[in-house]
Amino acid sequence: MNLTKLTGALVLGLGASLAQAAGDVTIRLIELNDLHAHLTPHKELVEDGSGGTRIETRGGITRIATLVKQLRAENPNSVLMNVGDTFHGGVEAFYSMGNAIVDPVNALGIDVGVPGNWDFYYTPAVTRMRYGRVNTAFFRIPMPGFDEPIPVKQPNYPNLGANVKDITDFFPGGQNDFFPPTHMIEKDGVRIGFIGLTSDIVEDMHPMLAQGMDFASGETEHRDIINRYARQLRRQGADVIVVMSELGSHKDKRLADTINPGVTAFFSAHTHDAIFTPVTSDSGAVLVQAGNDAYLGRMDITVSKSRRGRRVTAIDWKLIDVDDSVAEDTDMKKLVDIARAPYLREHVFMMAPPFMIQTLNQPIDTVIGHTDSLMSRKDALESTFNVGWTRMLRQMTGTDIAMTPGFRFGATVAAPGYLYEDGAVADGAITIEDAYRFFPMFYGITTARVSGQRLYQLTEQILASVFSSDPFNHVGGWNYGFGGLDVELDLSAGDGQRVKRIRYADTGVVVKPEDTLTVTGCRRMPFDYPGKLCAIDGFTNIAPVPLNPLKGIPWTAVDTFIMLMSQNTFDGSNGGITDSSSTPVWPATEFVQPLQGSGGNVVPAKDYDSCGYFKISCKNGGATNDGQPGGLFGRRR
Repeated sequence: MNLTKLTGALVLGLGASLAQAAGDVTIRLIELNDLHAHLTPHKELVEDGSGGTRIETRGGITRIATLVKQLRAENPNSVLMNVGDTFHGGVEAFYSMGNAIVDPVNALGIDVGVPGNWDFYYTPAVTRMRYGRVNTAFFRIPMPGFDEPIPVKQPNYPNLGANVKDITDFFPGGQNDFFPPTHMIEKDGVRIGFIGLTSDIVEDMHPMLAQGMDFASGETEHRDIINRYARQLRRQGADVIVVMSELGSHKDKRLADTINPGVTAFFSAHTHDAIFTPVTSDSGAVLVQAGNDAYLGRMDITVSKSRRGRRVTAIDWKLIDVDDSVAEDTDMKKLVDIARAPYLREHVFMMAPPFMIQTLNQPIDTVIGHTDSLMSRKDALESTFNVGWTRMLRQMTGTDIAMTPGFRFGATVAAPGYLYEDGAVADGAITIEDAYRFFPMFYGITTARVSGQRLYQLTEQILASVFSSDPFNHVGGWNYGFGGLDVELDLSAGDGQRVKRIRYADTGVVVKPEDTLTVTGCRRMPFDYPGKLCAIDGFTNIAPVPLNPLKGIPWTAVDTFIMLMSQNTFDGSNGGITDSSSTPVWPATEFVQPLQGSGGNVVPAKDYDSCGYFKISCKNGGATNDGQPGGLFGRRR
């Protein structure tokens, strides 16, 4: 392991070229982001340094613990930040509402954090219990498969969210913010002020998850929030101010360009970008992100004394590989083994709270099928997983097309014969644990109908939510998968103009606006809103596929995947999306989505959300964007 490997650096002034002067202090900020409940090392698709990719064993909290101890030993003036999705993402988290992840995470000794959008997944009640508004000693939840009802476990470090308010803030005894906006830490006389921004897309995942919470909306509000709290931290004596943000690299870059000077760095999360070279901004703040648990980010900031006080004179940023060269920490390994033991027993039966719909009745290392091709979600435009998954859905239901959302999480499974870095040869086996990496949430499989006209519209809508040059149009993960269609795009054309032609893959015939297509897709569970499929509206004749005969419940995504893998070999080859502009995306660039978006035509993002605290009552069960002010943040008029 080479901790001194330089993967990216930025120097301000002359500080890095001169010996550290007397009185100078170098503080170390360590970024862990988007852990996604990865307790163990796992296969990860990473860039190979020449514009291609390779599969390596990466990540896992056991190796992260080793690196954190080493980095702290090198510099005692270290702060460990945890930014983004933490307690959701795999089977252990899914069946314990994140509890299985809490003890190992707490053992890292994290100093400050920011929750990610998926940390809100287990309902607002669990969110309030996890992050401390509700005393969990009085609320114990039965979890089938565990010995007795247990409380929702809490992280042992402060979690910030300057861009969200909770309705319980106004209740008696709620004098402190549910998610405090800022936090201050002092190291060797240097005061570091942290501003935390959580996700702004929770209600887009499902309005129920944001019930009773009011999230800031749009560029203007977020810029004003950062400026306000940066001034406040300066008045409180902060020498260094950093923003920890779950908004993603693209929104963070826009904000870094437009805020007032004074913020040193943005530590971004959510978009899983491994930023090797810090991105500079118009305000002087640098932008970094450490990918996901496959890397740790290390920023050394030198602070020098002057007549005007302390000032930052040098910044050095490195990405550290969490790979096979890093030993697993033995103490952390014990905690991980305890957390995973219930899922590896020979006789397993669990029901996933809080909805108690999904069940687990096999050990998670059970092989359920095989793949003939790379299986991965890591592609902003068209992933091999989405190609193969929608192909199988069409075979199951016989519809014209199938669609699936574009999530950022998922396992990586190599095709048979792939040679790993340790000399092992892949056999293409897919396990139950892999299945839950692709589907660590409830959604049901349904059929519906959609017009050709609406298909063109929703395809444009989804592409804008991923590739718009206004980053505040970005919602959710990456592009949806469409099985049964060949879609011809020009990503350089911009919002509303990217789709050039859609054809039926089976016949090559162009889809006409007046066509009616049958479609297999997904419904958010335990309930969704009329006309919505995979969180997109404009569908008719929505009907769940027949009940799962083995469980007597609607087919969930993970059960469907497990069943189909028992009957098919996965094939994610030969997708149907082509981009005539060949817009560069990862791994040709560091950013999985183009950092500045793509296309000259931009439909500006709306800067308001009138839903306020009660999302569930809004039109279509979500933000209406109807131009009316509302909510605590004072919507733009």
